[in-house]
Amino acid sequence: MEFRGERTMAHTIKIAIAILVVGLIFFVVADVAFLLLEDSKLIVFGIGALGVIFSLIGIILIFMALDINLKISGKKVEEKQGQPQDVSPSVQATQPAPQQQYAPPQPAVTKPATVVQQPPQPQYTPPPQPKVESRPTQAEIAAPKTQEEVKKVRCPACSTVFTYVKNPKGPTWVKCPNCGKEGVVY
Repeated sequence: MEFRGERTMAHTIKIAIAILVVGLIFFVVADVAFLLLEDSKLIVFGIGALGVIFSLIGIILIFMALDINLKISGKKVEEKQGQPQDVSPSVQATQPAPQQQYAPPQPAVTKPATVVQQPPQPQYTPPPQPKVESRPTQAEIAAPKTQEEVKKVRCPACSTVFTYVKNPKGPTWVKCPNCGKEGVVY
């Protein structure tokens, strides 16, 4: 037995897929237009926007169809639960008919409410912050490295003469202690 909603869902999914395909075609046309039409960016944007619109409509229709399917399948489950379960005729013939016996209603038993204690919630601890290492100063560089060559340089901004330790593997990064100007010395 086929429900009307199942046909509607199937048709809605077919329409949604067709609209998605149209949206993808618009995307492909927009890509080709971008490659071929160098000066017409507005046209490319318009075609791409149509592709987005059609794709969104297709996706919305698919979700609507799935929602319809879920509602229909939920109704089927409810109907099946409401119907009595079928017992085969051979089993019915062998079982005697049940006798209706009167059972007096049971008095309601009330229990005192028990308080369920929940375990304490863990306290929020912020994640550890990454350590920020500062660039070593000239004094820090010069102190542990006694094998490297110590040189002097004049600052081009304030004419202060200061010393630095030359990097033997390449250029050296220096900073003027007076004005703070930074630069590279080769």
